[in-house]
Amino acid sequence: MMKHIFSSISLLLLLTVSLSSFAQDKKPVKSYIGITGGVSAPSGNFVKGDYDNDKSGFAGTGAAIGLTGVYYFKSGFGIGGLATYNGYGFKGAQQLADGYKEAFDVDSSTVKVDGSNHTLNILVGPYYAFPLGKKLSLDLRVLGGLVNASLAGNKVYLEDNTDATFGQKKSTASAFGFQAGAGLRYAIAPHLALLLNVDYFSSKPDFKVSNENRPVNAGRLITRYHESISGINGNLGVAYQF
Repeated sequence: MMKHIFSSISLLLLLTVSLSSFAQDKKPVKSYIGITGGVSAPSGNFVKGDYDNDKSGFAGTGAAIGLTGVYYFKSGFGIGGLATYNGYGFKGAQQLADGYKEAFDVDSSTVKVDGSNHTLNILVGPYYAFPLGKKLSLDLRVLGGLVNASLAGNKVYLEDNTDATFGQKKSTASAFGFQAGAGLRYAIAPHLALLLNVDYFSSKPDFKVSNENRPVNAGRLITRYHESISGINGNLGVAYQF
């Protein structure tokens, strides 16, 4: 994770140096508060759907929605925050069902998802803005803070036998998370602007997973999940400038 942090900071510093001379001749940017929403695309082990790989998280591309705001100083630097909900959904129920069917040597099995994969994020950090014209500006940011994550559970039904039902309970965990990216802001009115942001995000919560009705350890059995939840967010938004 530290490698991604240093890479993101280096990229932001490079953009700052290359654009600073251009930005000096533009008007100061305005502070703003806004609402954003878009696509959240996780990557890595979190999105794998391999029954035999305990690192698989069975998460899918989902949606994000949140509140954002930043106060800019005359220098172009600012302090801002972001509160978002990222829902990743669940994929791979059939792969799980097929795996349990083989592991328990039964004729049929069904898996039903319990809960969802998602995160609640509260992040704060520095911003830097480059005015690119009278109405257009570029906002760079590196944010860090609290990520409260939920890992979906499941219930497994073997041959429609209620007594043979078992499952993995949904679980939650909190961890430090960071997000770094850039966005364009275009003023469509004196106090109204449209936002377009792309960010890399990452956190690594340590889930303690409980299981129910597992008298034997046959089949896939997860008691801990400690893999990165990382990927790319792409958001559109609207903001009030002041």
